[in-house]
Amino acid sequence: MQTTSLLNLLHISSPALPIGAFAYSQGLEYTLEAGWCKKADDVELWIKSVMVHGLGGVDLPILKRLHQAWSAYVQEQADGQAQIKESLNAWNATLLAFRETKELYLEDIQVGDAFKQWHKSQSAEHIAKLELIEKPTVASMYALNAVIKGLTVKECLIGFVWAWLENQITSASKAMPMGQTDGQNIIRHLIPQIEAVIEKSMQLEDDDIGSGLVGLSMSSALHENQYSRLFRS
Repeated sequence: MQTTSLLNLLHISSPALPIGAFAYSQGLEYTLEAGWCKKADDVELWIKSVMVHGLGGVDLPILKRLHQAWSAYVQEQADGQAQIKESLNAWNATLLAFRETKELYLEDIQVGDAFKQWHKSQSAEHIAKLELIEKPTVASMYALNAVIKGLTVKECLIGFVWAWLENQITSASKAMPMGQTDGQNIIRHLIPQIEAVIEKSMQLEDDDIGSGLVGLSMSSALHENQYSRLFRS
């Protein structure tokens, strides 16, 4: 991996990116409030399950297809771009359809829109592309940024998982008495899993995309009405 590519990957995966992802826990806050996760080991198992079956089964295979579609759109002549635009919107809509609760759906379009606004500040050359999708998801905007910066599909998926994982650890550290060392140990334990999750997600056929994380859906739905909370989801 070239230095420029690595720096670009670190840039778009940074928690300092002004898209507001830090405001969301994706239901993790409720699992801590309800006592479903009582210690760092429980948090690790929860995050691992969501990463393997949630991101690995839905987000990453769709992210791969969005990256491929954006790459084709950038390279294709005008007469072929209408079909690619249709593919982009179809996969973006498919990802939103997998959001099983209102707050998970709103998180995706709210952070996705913030990502879109940040894109506009980066390069006037690509502003027109940002209007191709009416309600862009985080994945659609991340994929576009990766294509613009010349990142491969696999590099794109690595950065996406890493950004998600860091945000989950930050959320857990804020919502429960878990120290930074515990959080970093969770990341260290899950690093070997990341490559396997990515490799499997890249092999999934269209009909195999899907997930069945009932616990995540329940925690997110219950979090919508949680009386006291730090996070928007």
